[in-house]
Amino acid sequence: MAELHNDFRDIFRVGRYGFSGKKISLHFLGLVLAYLIYEILVYLSLLIAGGTAAKDFWDKYGLLPALPIVNGDFETITAAAMGTGTLVLFVLFFSMSTMVSKITMQQLRGDHFFSMGESIGFAKKNWKVVFGTFIGLIVIFVLCAVAPIVVGLLGRIPVVGNIIVMLASILTPFAFMLGLLMAYLVVVFGLSLFLVPSVVAAANSDTFETVYQHFSIIWNQPWRIVLYEILLFGVKVICSAIWAFFCLAGFVIAMLPVRLLVPTDMKVIMGQADKWLGGLIGKLAGLPYIEAVKVFHLAEPANLPIALKIASIFMAISLLGIMGLIIAYLLSIASAGNTLIYTILRKRVDGEDLLDVDEEKEEIPISPATPNQGESQPEAAQPENDEISEAQSGSEESTNNGATE
Repeated sequence: MAELHNDFRDIFRVGRYGFSGKKISLHFLGLVLAYLIYEILVYLSLLIAGGTAAKDFWDKYGLLPALPIVNGDFETITAAAMGTGTLVLFVLFFSMSTMVSKITMQQLRGDHFFSMGESIGFAKKNWKVVFGTFIGLIVIFVLCAVAPIVVGLLGRIPVVGNIIVMLASILTPFAFMLGLLMAYLVVVFGLSLFLVPSVVAAANSDTFETVYQHFSIIWNQPWRIVLYEILLFGVKVICSAIWAFFCLAGFVIAMLPVRLLVPTDMKVIMGQADKWLGGLIGKLAGLPYIEAVKVFHLAEPANLPIALKIASIFMAISLLGIMGLIIAYLLSIASAGNTLIYTILRKRVDGEDLLDVDEEKEEIPISPATPNQGESQPEAAQPENDEISEAQSGSEESTNNGATE
């Protein structure tokens, strides 16, 4: 079992807890699935829209995902596809985060051999709790908003609308309290985006208890939540930057010999891959110190041979994979860090140590040869006892007869 200080010092361990092959692999898998679903939905919607929409989108973005909140000049069907893809990303992220949080919790408890398969089984068992918590908070907020909405709608009725609003104004103090509750719910929902997978993984709680834990933590430890999340954000930035540097350095070291031996082909491959990635490589090459790395020099591809086209496809996929690994580590730190934060806060709120979990006691079967005291023997055993008694009586009779003779 990990020895924690149960304060801010434990947050600085998160970079190490997040740097795990199992945790990074789970988030990487979620990112890959979300990316594929997103791109398929978007390009299908563009093909349905017709015209040159698909070609224009490809020329501008290539294989890079374009979110509707960043670029809003899309057809309705494409915007709907982007929204659906974003929802898929949301579902996959919190599913993977639940698995990573469970692996982290078992690691803190001393179980370093908790497998990815077991974490998947845990997520399958508790996914309703994770997403039920979000839905539950939204439903509570909607129910609180029903009263002012109804008053506003009634106020639009001609003639009597003003009277209804006047009478409803008497309940303004109650409306103020309701507004405070709704503001509190917004804060709770914001916190749930960070802690729901951690609460479910650490406490193995149901939906009601998960919601209650969020209210309890915000009410009792608000300043620690802010402080710990700020520290976690700093750890994520520093560790992700270091991981990105090593990933970039590894790519450069692997590609530099090819760049030096066949510079023209390498430039053409990078130029074509840059088109596949919507100009990402060109933007990367323009960053400070990166332009000195000759690996990212580009050349305009013209009449590209089929072999180099295939090479550019794999180059683009490889760069996307490296980006996915960097983001996966960032998400792994977030999942592991929030699990550790919840463990500390739970200790602070009610003194419960979530790492100290008693092992489930196995039920020892009772042997039929040694029945418990005070319990009668089964009726099925009585015929055997009767047979034994008859056999003993028969043997005694034969002995007496022999003695008489």
